Amino acid sequence: MENGLRKELKLSSMIAMAAGGMIAAWMVEIKYWFELSGVGSVLSLLTCAILVLPLCFIYSEMTSMMPYAGGQNIWVTNALGWNMGFVACWLVMLLYVMAMPTVAYGIASMIGYLTPITALQTKIVAAIILVIWFFLTNKELKVLAKIQNILFWSTLVVSLAASVIFIFSGQWSIENMKPIFPNGFNGYTAAVALLIMKFVGFDLIPQLSEEANFPKKNLWKAFLGALGCTVLIYGMAVVGVGGIVSNEWIAQTDIVDPRVADIIGMHWLGVVIVVMGALTCITTLSSFWLSASRILYGAAQQHQMTPRFAKLNKNGQPQVANIVVGILSIYFTIFAPDAWVNYIYTIYGLAAGLVYLLVAVSFLKLRSSHPEWPRPYKIKAGTLLGILAVAFCAWVIYSSAIAMDMGAWIVLIIYAVLGVVLWAYAKYMQKRYPAGWAPVELSPDTVDAQVD
Repeated sequence: MENGLRKELKLSSMIAMAAGGMIAAWMVEIKYWFELSGVGSVLSLLTCAILVLPLCFIYSEMTSMMPYAGGQNIWVTNALGWNMGFVACWLVMLLYVMAMPTVAYGIASMIGYLTPITALQTKIVAAIILVIWFFLTNKELKVLAKIQNILFWSTLVVSLAASVIFIFSGQWSIENMKPIFPNGFNGYTAAVALLIMKFVGFDLIPQLSEEANFPKKNLWKAFLGALGCTVLIYGMAVVGVGGIVSNEWIAQTDIVDPRVADIIGMHWLGVVIVVMGALTCITTLSSFWLSASRILYGAAQQHQMTPRFAKLNKNGQPQVANIVVGILSIYFTIFAPDAWVNYIYTIYGLAAGLVYLLVAVSFLKLRSSHPEWPRPYKIKAGTLLGILAVAFCAWVIYSSAIAMDMGAWIVLIIYAVLGVVLWAYAKYMQKRYPAGWAPVELSPDTVDAQVD
C-alpha cells in the first residue's frame, strides 16, 4: 500500500522527537516526586526505566517489523483483530491528547517566575502557541525536525549544566539529601508508579517510524537514546536540587530549579532555565501533536476512522488529522477544567498500562503466528521479556486504578463512551459502504514496505 509520508527523520531527530515527548517541565513537576520519595525519587526513576526496558526492546522489534504510521494500532490489529486495534488506537489518542494541558501548566508556572501572569493571560499565551504550532505541523516534517533538534539538544545541555553548577556551587551537600527515602518503601514504589508517565514518550517512535530515514534495524537506538536522555536529565535534576534544599522547601515553592539558582546567587541561571523550560514544553507539544495526527492517519488506512484523516497536503502532512488534533489540544489546554491536570497522572498510568499490555500480548502472539515476517531487529529471549512486560503492565494498571478518584473515572468513562460511538460509526459505514470501508490490516503481507 503506497502512501505519501516522506522519509525525512534522521536518528538524532527521532531521539529528539521521542525524548521531547518525555522531558517536559521537570522544574515544576519535580516537587511531586520529592513529595513521594524525596531524593530517593532518582532511584525510583532508575527502577522505572529498568522496568520499561523490556517494553522498549519489544517496541523496537515490532516497529522494525511493521514501521507504519499508527504503530500500536497496527500491531494489535494484526495480532488481536480489528476491534482490539481500534481500542488500542483510542487509548493511544488519550495519551497524546492528555499531554496538551501540561504545556499550558508548565509554561504558566515558568512565566510566573519572570513576571506575574493571570489565568486569562495563561490561556491567551497557550492559545497563541497552539495556533502557531498548527501551521508549523502542516509544513514539511524536516522543518519541524530541525526545530525539535535545536530545542531538545539545547535543553539537554542547559539542564545538565544547571545540575552540575548546583552540585559544585559550594552549597550542595550529601547531608542535605537525607533522609533519602522520607516515606520509606511505600513512597519509593508510589514514585515508580507515578514516573511511568514520564516514559510514555518512547512510544511516539512507532508513529513516526514510517518517516525514518535510517535503517530499521537501528530503531532500537532511538528507543534507548530517548530513554537514556530522559533518565539523565531528570536524575541529575533531582540530585542537583536535593543537595541544596529540603523536601519541605521544595513542597512550598512553585518552580524548583530557578528558585534554587536564586539561592546560590545566580538569578541569570534561573532565567536561562525558565526560558529553556518553556521551549521544552513546546517540544513536548510538537512530539505529541505529530504522533496524534499519525495515529489517526494509520486508523484511517485501516478504515477504523474516516478516510479524510489519511488525506495529505502538498508537504506530505495529514492535514485533516492535524486540524482535529488542533481542536482537541485547544479544548483540553484552554477550556478543560483546572481539575483536569489533577486527573492526568492516574488516567495516564491506566491508559499507558492498557496500551503496553495490548502491545506485549500482541508481540507474543505475532512471534507465534507470524515467525516468517522479516524482523530487521529481533530481541533475544523474546518470550521471557514478553512475559515480564505483561507482568509489569498488570502492576501499572492495578496501581493506577486504585489511585484514581471519582472525577478521573468519570473523565475516563466519558472518553470511552465517545470511543464506542466512533467505533459504532465505523461499523455502520462498513455495512453501508462495504467496498470503501472494508476492514484493513496493514502488515508485511499487505504493505510493500522496504526493509532496511
